[in-house]
Amino acid sequence: MNYRPLFHLSPPSGRLNDPNGVFIDGNNLHVYYQHDPCFPHAAKQTGWGHAVASLGEAKPWRHYPDALYPIREHDAHGCYSGGAVVDGEDVWLFYTGNLKCDDVRIPSQNRVRAVDAGGPEGGFYEHDSANPLINGPAEGFTGHYRDPQITRDAQGWRMVLGAQAEDETGHAVLYRSTDLAQWSFEGAITFDTSSAQPGLSPDLVPGGYMWECPNLLTLRDRATGEDKDVLVICPQGLEPVLADDTTHYASSDQCGYLVGRLEGTVFHVERGFSELDYGHQFYAPQLVEKDGEAIMLGWMGLPAQDDTPTVEEGWVHTLTLPRRVWLEDGWVRQAPLWSLPAVPPEAARAGFGSVATLTAGEGTYVLVDDSGADAFRVTYGGGELRLAVGEDERIVPCPAGSVELIADGCAVEVFAGDGRIAGASVVFGASDARWKGWIAR
Repeated sequence: MNYRPLFHLSPPSGRLNDPNGVFIDGNNLHVYYQHDPCFPHAAKQTGWGHAVASLGEAKPWRHYPDALYPIREHDAHGCYSGGAVVDGEDVWLFYTGNLKCDDVRIPSQNRVRAVDAGGPEGGFYEHDSANPLINGPAEGFTGHYRDPQITRDAQGWRMVLGAQAEDETGHAVLYRSTDLAQWSFEGAITFDTSSAQPGLSPDLVPGGYMWECPNLLTLRDRATGEDKDVLVICPQGLEPVLADDTTHYASSDQCGYLVGRLEGTVFHVERGFSELDYGHQFYAPQLVEKDGEAIMLGWMGLPAQDDTPTVEEGWVHTLTLPRRVWLEDGWVRQAPLWSLPAVPPEAARAGFGSVATLTAGEGTYVLVDDSGADAFRVTYGGGELRLAVGEDERIVPCPAGSVELIADGCAVEVFAGDGRIAGASVVFGASDARWKGWIAR
C-alpha cells in the first residue's frame, strides 16, 4: 500500500490524534501530538510525539523521540492534550493528566519544561515538582476538564480549558496567572450576543455536551486594523442540521470559532459561530499567534474513526498542513503555509503516496487515482462549494474566488473563495494514494 503522505505529519508508527504544544523557534515549527505508539497491538498509552518542520518551505517532518509518557500517578491513563508557552528562554509544555479511579475521571493540569527541544536528541523534559498545578475540576464541573491553552494579554497569562458542567453542557473556563505556576480560577466564559452578527452556522453560540480543545487568541483584522479576540472550540454532540441546502454539523464532533472581545469572563460576540473546516475529517486544531495572524494545524481524523486502511501499514491519522490563519472583516480565512511540489505516481518514494496540486477558478474537479478511478470530487460555483467522497457530500456557501486543491498521499485539503472556506478529507483511492492528478470535468 502507498497511503503515507510526504508533507502532512503522520506518526512513524501507532496512532496520532490532536496536535499539541505548537510553538515557533526561529524558522522552525515544533509540533507535539497525541501519540499511542503501540496502537493497535496494545491498550492505550497516550503520550506526546514530537516533530519539527521548516516554516519557510515544504520539507518532510523531522521526527524526534516521544516527549511525554503516561507513567506518573496523575497521568497514569494518558498525557492528554495541551499547549506550549515560550517565556523568554524557557519553553513550557502544559498538558492534562488523565487518571481513572473506580470509573471516576480525575483530570489535572501539569507543566513540563522543554530543554533544548530543537537539539539533536529532540529535547529533555523536566516535569515540575509541584505538579499537578491544578488538581481536579472546579466546583460545578465534571471530570471532562482538559486541554489547557495559554496565551498572554495585558493582565498576564491566561489559560483556557475545555469543560463539561454537571448538567452535561459544554463550556470553556478561564484561569489566570502571573508566573505560569500559580493559577486562579476566574470562571466559565459567558457570552453576550446582543450585538452579534451571524456566522455561517445556525447558532450564534453552539450547545453540545462537552467543548474540547479551546484556543483563545488575539488576531488583527486586516480590513479594519483592529485587534479582535477569537475563540476556537470543539463542541461535541451537536445534531446535524440541513438548512438552505447547506450541511451543518455533519459530524457529532465539530470545530468552529467566534469573534469578539473578552472582558473578564464575558465574551462579547461580534461574529457568531462558524465551522473552521467543512471537510470530512477535521478536529482539535491548535493555533499559535504570529505577527497578528496565526499558524494552525488540525487533526485529520475524528474520534472513533480509527478503522482505516493505513492500520495495515502500522499507523493511523495525519495532521493538516500548517495553515496561515488571519482575520478579515470579522471572518477567519485560511491558506496553506507551504506550496507543495508535485510528485507524480511514477516518482513517488517507496512507501509514500504521490502529491497532486491545482490552483484554479470555479468549476468541477475530480481527483483521479493511478487506476483512472475518481476518488474525490470538488464542485465550486454558484455561491457554494461541494466536497464529495463517494456518496458523502458536504455543501457550504462560498463566494467566488480561487480554489486551491492539495492531495498528499491520503490527505486532501481544499481552500476556496480566496481562503474563506477550507475542507480537509482523508481519501483512499482504488490504487492506494497514487494520484494521476486533478482533472476538470
